[in-house]
Amino acid sequence: MKILITGGAGFVGSELAVRMAEKRHSVVVMDNLVRRGSESNLERLAKHGVAFVHGDVRNPEDFDNLPYGIEFICDTSAQPSVVSGYSNPVFDITNNSLGVVHVLEFARRQRCPLIFFSTNRVYVVDRLLELPRRESATRFEWDADAWEKIPVASRMRGFDPVHGVSEDFAIDGGQRSIYGLSKLIADAACQEYAHAFDMPIVINRFGVIAGTGQFAKLDQGWVVWWAIAHYFKLPLKYIGWNGKQVRDVLFLDDVCALVELQMKQMEQFRGDIFNLGGGAANSLSLQEGTQLLERKLGHGTAISTEGTIRKADVPIYFTDNRKAERLLKWKPKVSIEKGFEEILDWIRANETPLRARYFE
Repeated sequence: MKILITGGAGFVGSELAVRMAEKRHSVVVMDNLVRRGSESNLERLAKHGVAFVHGDVRNPEDFDNLPYGIEFICDTSAQPSVVSGYSNPVFDITNNSLGVVHVLEFARRQRCPLIFFSTNRVYVVDRLLELPRRESATRFEWDADAWEKIPVASRMRGFDPVHGVSEDFAIDGGQRSIYGLSKLIADAACQEYAHAFDMPIVINRFGVIAGTGQFAKLDQGWVVWWAIAHYFKLPLKYIGWNGKQVRDVLFLDDVCALVELQMKQMEQFRGDIFNLGGGAANSLSLQEGTQLLERKLGHGTAISTEGTIRKADVPIYFTDNRKAERLLKWKPKVSIEKGFEEILDWIRANETPLRARYFE
């Protein structure tokens, strides 16, 4: 199959491209190489026979430079930082919203199935903050006892204190970040195109994705950034929630396995939405991430605390994967322990170039 991966020189896209090429697919990636570090993936892509087209999803004419015969599309292109969206909202919207419309138009003309990489940031933060929670020694937790006391008719849809947030959670009203807005526009466009034009489209609302090969930084890719900072003893900061904020982590192996499963079933999907993440079992707080890394490395790093809570931040989020488990027979296999060990092994193997990147 001839597969196009937009944003294919990035962290997720490049790994997906290599794995598809290893399975004897003909893979083409299109990327504008704006994100620093993406250019370093080009050599690896070329070694695996992946064709590269320098293009930008914001420019519809760039799609004319793609080779003939594209049969499937994975759209992994995005400006992925929640923080930077506030300084340049139009950049987020042109990249993450208008760019996806251009991908949809190309898919419509080519009659290609499309897997769109969306985000859990489409959900309304104000509603997430209303969910009952409690504070423990190292993390925030959802309070199942308080939840049970809420009358059933008054409970928030799409939430379970044991399993997490599902596809039915609120997307209307309140804040979700400029980044979340830009992805919600694209998310809705994918749903509409699927029904308007009878297109096989899947919308994957991912949480935190982590893995080897990610050139993480302060405002994006916190899991790998936390590991790199601890390894090199770079200073860190808990921003809001005293480092007890919790996220679930999905590692790249499980993302790629998911996409392979979906590719085999695309004809049954018409704008179907899946919430995807590490789930409760793969959740941890910043404090717990620090403890894990100190244990594995035998040393820590200096960590300061800032009390100000960032816009659209939440103290706890993890994903209810049960729809994907039921319909796709998929569930995460890479544990927090294994995922962090693989990241640390990658850092050790690439210590010299990483040191140059983070100490320049």
